[in-house]
Amino acid sequence: MPSFNSALIAALGLPLIKLAHGQIFTVNCQPLTIQRGDPIISPGGISAHVHAVIGGTAFQQTMGLNTALNAKDTTCDKKIDKSNYWQPQLYHQNSDGSFDLIHFQGSAVYYLNRACDYAEGRTQCPPGFSPAAPPAGLRMVTGNPMRRTIDESLFEHQAMQHVCLNAASSDNTYGLPKQSCDRMRAETFFQSCWDGKNLDSDNHSSHMAYPAIGTYDGGVCPKSHPKAIFSLFYEFFYDTAPYKDFNKWVYAMGDPTGYGLHGDFINGWDQNALETAIQTCSGPQGAYSPDCSINKNAGSAVGLNPEIAAPAEEVGLNGPVAKLPGNNPVTMSPIMKRSSVAGRVKL
Repeated sequence: MPSFNSALIAALGLPLIKLAHGQIFTVNCQPLTIQRGDPIISPGGISAHVHAVIGGTAFQQTMGLNTALNAKDTTCDKKIDKSNYWQPQLYHQNSDGSFDLIHFQGSAVYYLNRACDYAEGRTQCPPGFSPAAPPAGLRMVTGNPMRRTIDESLFEHQAMQHVCLNAASSDNTYGLPKQSCDRMRAETFFQSCWDGKNLDSDNHSSHMAYPAIGTYDGGVCPKSHPKAIFSLFYEFFYDTAPYKDFNKWVYAMGDPTGYGLHGDFINGWDQNALETAIQTCSGPQGAYSPDCSINKNAGSAVGLNPEIAAPAEEVGLNGPVAKLPGNNPVTMSPIMKRSSVAGRVKL
């Protein structure tokens, strides 16, 4: 996995780790909203569980094709990016059964050159291959909030990970960490292969796929999804230091395992600017290249309020809540809620 962006590492007091991957640029973001809105899975309604959301201030319960693009501002440092990125919120279950919202600190989103187009007989990506920019209007999800077990042979399971950050170590696990952590990083790696036609699908994921040859984070795309796009990789940070009993951490959908980690994306880039960035922010220095176009319009990652207020509901921002919002019981068993999370019933 790529290391966290240097500016946000410094802000969080973490040791600086040199980026090991070229052809990359990073969007650093502060929180936008924590709410039960999800315009992909639950358009026009309330989501089954709470999400931590970053990016464009136009985030709301219903979002049309250009809603994100027309946002007035963004919590991210690349001001030409009005996209929205979100993951489930992390909570701590207290001894009395109530739940504390674990402070969400911010995020980094990486755009990576990892996959290549399908070609008959191709078994590895050719040198110098460059994927396409994510297409305008693209929406996609990765992961499954109902998953409570893992099959480590499946790319879609491997793509969800957690990192326990302590002063002397950084340990990766697929599920939630098995030790106390000063900070916890929740990572989602999105599908890099597109069917070349659809900007969304009924289950919000079948128009995308992981590589058929290689690994979940790189390789040759399958014939069914022949078009490689720049890979999206999220890092969401939570301040877990106050909660040493790590076995009481639970995601908003009632998941104490962490295997239900998932991510959502709505493309809100100015498409010409994104494509220019893909061309100019590649190479060993990535976004730090003097030619990188997004640096000309970069600012600071700042926390902002969404233009449309969140649904009126206490989600834990003002103290403990008696139940996880949406009344999600904490369970180690798979949960089948087709009505609340359409199409995500495969475990």
